Amino acid sequence: VKRILEEIKPQKRGVMLVRPGVNLPTLGCLLLLAIHAGITLTGGTHLPSESLRPLYETIALSWSGIKEGKVSALLIHGLFHGDWLHVATNAFLFFYTTARLGHVLRPAKILVLFTICSVGAGLAYVLSQAIIPTLSSDPLVGASGGVMGMFLAQTVIYPDSRMLFLPASGRNIGRGFLVASLLLFLMTPSLGIPMFSDLGRWMVEGFGERLFKIGHLYHFAAGLMGVTTIGYLLPRLVTLEELQSERMKREHGLTPTR
Repeated sequence: VKRILEEIKPQKRGVMLVRPGVNLPTLGCLLLLAIHAGITLTGGTHLPSESLRPLYETIALSWSGIKEGKVSALLIHGLFHGDWLHVATNAFLFFYTTARLGHVLRPAKILVLFTICSVGAGLAYVLSQAIIPTLSSDPLVGASGGVMGMFLAQTVIYPDSRMLFLPASGRNIGRGFLVASLLLFLMTPSLGIPMFSDLGRWMVEGFGERLFKIGHLYHFAAGLMGVTTIGYLLPRLVTLEELQSERMKREHGLTPTR
């Protein structure tokens, strides 16, 4: 009896991950790190925007690049990063999100979700540059679009679980992320939105101009894509009515015994 009670005793809640190995989380991390290592060995990425190397001019995402026909940047910009902190953060989040999503999705569907979120966020980024001339025209690279989309998708799948080291539920983290990203975008000083831009200039004084070098609209769009897309990728669950119907078919199909 004691052994049975120990088996059914509630377990401590924690994060379900996978061990590093031949799996999507590990291989994805290694790919992002290997690409950035190769870029670093051939000259690095810390160059002024006006003298970016030809490779980054091709793969970095911007409205000016799209107008020149560099549409492939929508797909491949997520594989390249600006510095080691950038790629390390995205590699860690890629491992975390794909490991959790792997409990309910096959690797192929996880990659589909990553691509949808990355491309969708990229479209939002270039369209915002096209529509709002005062926005920065800087090109964008990084896997944060796909990663943030997957991270928000898992908050839909695990709404009551704790995410990473944050003492909040997945539901609240997802909502908070979307609201914060949208507000930070609206606070971009160059937009000139009354009150919002004033707050943005005040935040620049405290945190520096780098705060608004981040693609907040890009992240918002990626999270929104993850939240709205995940439902179409989840396996279809069998309903109670379907189970009852199958049971009735089996029962009616049985031949009576004598």
